[in-house]
Amino acid sequence: MASTATKLPDERKSVTNRTLDHEDGLYRHTKRPEWGVAILAWEKGGRRAYQFEDGRLRKFSEGYYSLMKPAEKVPGSEEALVADLESAVAAHKGGKRPKPLEPVCSFDEQVALFEELFPEGFKGEAWIERHRRGDGRALKRHRDPILERAQELLSREACEQAIASDRQGHLTGAVLEMLSNTDLVALKQVKSLRGMEPEEKNRFAESLTHLLYGDEAFGPRFKRWVKVISDVSGGRPAWRLTTVLPALVFPDDHVCVRRSAFIRQAANIAPTARYSRKPKRRSYRNFRRVARAVRQRLNTAGHEPRDLLDVHDFIWATLRNAALKHLES
Repeated sequence: MASTATKLPDERKSVTNRTLDHEDGLYRHTKRPEWGVAILAWEKGGRRAYQFEDGRLRKFSEGYYSLMKPAEKVPGSEEALVADLESAVAAHKGGKRPKPLEPVCSFDEQVALFEELFPEGFKGEAWIERHRRGDGRALKRHRDPILERAQELLSREACEQAIASDRQGHLTGAVLEMLSNTDLVALKQVKSLRGMEPEEKNRFAESLTHLLYGDEAFGPRFKRWVKVISDVSGGRPAWRLTTVLPALVFPDDHVCVRRSAFIRQAANIAPTARYSRKPKRRSYRNFRRVARAVRQRLNTAGHEPRDLLDVHDFIWATLRNAALKHLES
């Protein structure tokens, strides 16, 4: 250990002072991956405490240190995740432990319900007919047709061409028409955008292009996008409306947030992270982390989602009110 380590009043070495050789980076318990990743919070007298993603601070004796291994392939921003975990450590030290969300069921129960509803999983005909595509007319619940349309309509080339040719209003109209044909966003939310003035349509298309393809970090782009949606809709923007378009254009990286179910999912993934009622960039980052963790857990359980739209529909299918009643019966 470094001899210059700053000591807390109780002589525990703090993770936030970056004094421990073992502290840098994220770790995972080899026997309990469901706890999520962790950072080393402190070390004292042959014991180490780790702050886990599930909200718990767990202590280990020296003989059990080897159970903690460096985490590989952490979904999302490692820097952002470390910051969240450090905030939890600080809350523990200050006596203000964050109140974790209470799970309504275990993840294993979700998977069991999913297997009962869709015995062949994501690749089976039941799931495909219900959520991906039908044999006949495409329905609002089918994801493949809306994905194909979104990725054609909102390709980088198409967006930039619309702006260069002063056809932002045409692009905006096409986007609203597309959104009226999916259940990923409530129709009343789409209708709230129907009354845009020409200048607002231009602003909408230009902000959307920046959201999807801008050069700066996604967080500031998302914050600006939420502000635009708020302005042109004349009210508080909804989570689904502000997140649906990135989810359709980049379904492996972004997720459409259905907050009521996603909050329930967060309770057994990262229960102490922040999840605001209004769309905010930090909360969206956390919801994305939850969705990616669900995808990882599903892969481990032998079910491989095609994309985060499958994850979205898994969360909704297993955690909506009707699903919870099914679990209770």
